[in-house]
Amino acid sequence: MSRTDVKLRFCLTEAGKVLLQGIGFVALASLIIPAFGVLSSLVLVFLTALLVGFVVRPKIRVSGNLPERVMVGQTTRLRYALRNVSRFAAYNLSLKFDSLPESIEQVEGGYVVSRLGPGATAEVSVSIRPKRRGYYRVKQPICQSSFPFNLFSFGISGDEDESVIVLPSFWLLEIPISRLSRHVSSVGSRLACQTGVFSEYVGSRPYLPGDSARTIDSRAWARLAEPATKEYRDDFDNYTALVLDTGIPEAISRSNSVESREFEAAVSLCASVALTINNDCLIDMLLAGRDLYQFTGWPRMLRLNKIHEILAGVESSKEYSLEHAAPILADKFYEISEVVFILLNWDKPYRQSTGCLMALLEKASRAGCHCRVLVIGEISENHKVQDNESLGCDVQFLCPDEILTGKIKRL
Repeated sequence: MSRTDVKLRFCLTEAGKVLLQGIGFVALASLIIPAFGVLSSLVLVFLTALLVGFVVRPKIRVSGNLPERVMVGQTTRLRYALRNVSRFAAYNLSLKFDSLPESIEQVEGGYVVSRLGPGATAEVSVSIRPKRRGYYRVKQPICQSSFPFNLFSFGISGDEDESVIVLPSFWLLEIPISRLSRHVSSVGSRLACQTGVFSEYVGSRPYLPGDSARTIDSRAWARLAEPATKEYRDDFDNYTALVLDTGIPEAISRSNSVESREFEAAVSLCASVALTINNDCLIDMLLAGRDLYQFTGWPRMLRLNKIHEILAGVESSKEYSLEHAAPILADKFYEISEVVFILLNWDKPYRQSTGCLMALLEKASRAGCHCRVLVIGEISENHKVQDNESLGCDVQFLCPDEILTGKIKRL
């Protein structure tokens, strides 16, 4: 995207601020001792830098685009093309973001082009690092010059901005899928609304003793002059649902007034699970807080990308409950192979206050749907007692710090 000249921007550099302070000190000193000559020299240098810098201010067209998606905590290098549209050369050019959101910082900058002739083009790079996931609007960087004495910085800025999605951190995990309780037919569950076996014809092969007479291919037998049998393949897929608990327990909300590392760990874990199982399973739905997203009919990679974008903007809520979404989720168990619950609490008061969660686990078990519960937090004695109960699911406790630092490699 190209940016035309819209608004002149200039500011003092660090050297300019030091010189301005020096002028003030000399002006005070001149009241006591004769220092008019020194004061005049400093003022002359200051005004000369201001005048010359304004006259030869750069007219640079910046071309480049922000990526649509970046990952939190990772440094992203951006490339921009600088084209001098002035009739004069430009000197000491630097590229920087002037008004980045607080959650995004520029980690590399400085002077990148010492001289750019009239009509010339140079390619430069600048790096940014987002500190929190979310959706942001970012203005294009400003190309500015500190010529001639590095006292003032002149540049041109525009009003155009671009959107960027900061995804939560995620990585591949080792998740065994052999414990899935069943496979669901991708045809039967979607067309007939019931689980069933739907076989797909893949070809014919020579007849072998023990093959069913019903599978004999009479046409191939007539063509090949020897018995042949039809070969079929069952059309099965593993359909998975992800449930992210966005309710912040009272104990966590008291200790984390602004941002909960437990909740950020839960979001990151949900994104990592989605990335890991995407090749082996079809993620058919995501329940993130109060919002239920269904991806029936979506291509596999579009499902994953959409899930990560949803997780980039999900927020926590102290009043969240599964009660409003439980009936919708329960009705989908017949066409789901596995449900992964990512929770922030699992103690007895929490389970009693969200009885619908236990009802969901029981309904899933009766429907033959395997459930996996991932709890963000340290395990306690109360948890150990509850783990021995017959819940019909796998319960695993994970440390939030280990999740955020990427130390969790296997579930």
